[in-house]
Amino acid sequence: MIPQSSGYEIGGVVDRAITHFKAAFVSVVVLSFASALVRGIPYSYPGWSDFVGASGVLPDSVVEPGELLRALGGLAFAYAVTWPMGMFFALGVIVQMDAVANGRGLGWPKALTGAWDRLLPLVGVLAAYVATFVLIFGGAIVLGGVVILQLPPDVSPSLSFLVAGLVGMGVSLVSALLLVVLFVYWCLALPLVAVEDLNAVAALRRSWRLVRGNWWRTLAIVSVAGFIVFAVASLVAIAGLLLVAAAEGGHGARLTAVLLNAIGGTVTTPLFLAVLLALMKEHAQDAS
Repeated sequence: MIPQSSGYEIGGVVDRAITHFKAAFVSVVVLSFASALVRGIPYSYPGWSDFVGASGVLPDSVVEPGELLRALGGLAFAYAVTWPMGMFFALGVIVQMDAVANGRGLGWPKALTGAWDRLLPLVGVLAAYVATFVLIFGGAIVLGGVVILQLPPDVSPSLSFLVAGLVGMGVSLVSALLLVVLFVYWCLALPLVAVEDLNAVAALRRSWRLVRGNWWRTLAIVSVAGFIVFAVASLVAIAGLLLVAAAEGGHGARLTAVLLNAIGGTVTTPLFLAVLLALMKEHAQDAS
């Protein structure tokens, strides 16, 4: 059972986050929609099933290898461009929420100005996230490859396939666990950049110090918020997939699915950010 100190129960933090969310929703709706819309743009690209299925069921689903690589490269580029932009708008949402929590309204143009002033720290935090992901998963892949290469050459193909699968599952599980641990320790970096105007290194360090000793509680609170976001996003995504399937992959249907995702994200984005903001304030008060 996760210990809870007085006034710091998991439900209490979530309730305060919902209070922030409801009080600031009208103010943040523009930037929340912009963040969700920009982050959803890559979903307008043809999905994996269009390319690797190669069944001919969907129009133009059979492609040459070169076309496949170009399409996947374009998709990767879209993510690399749109997700930082989405996080920039999300930073503006946190700036607005903090202003409302302090009893003053803040329009989205001024919130964007405040987010722009914190652009370099935001880029630094996002770069740390990406570098950590690449290093952990890249190292896991290299380690798994080294282990597989140690197999004797006379091992049967079926056994080699089984060992490779087990090694892949093992390194993926270890990598995922490491990433979860680090994400929880660094999950407050974004609100710290927005509210305390820290640079990237200082924000990551302060997030680590605030979460240290409260890791399990932080994980539980973030998981509750994540589950709500996942539930809403899943329902919207299912509706979008059904729409795309009904239109046989038409571009207009994909754009409509992106719009649906953006509408759902207009609610889930500020809710999740409100949880991080409330959690950061609770940890900071507890540490003072």
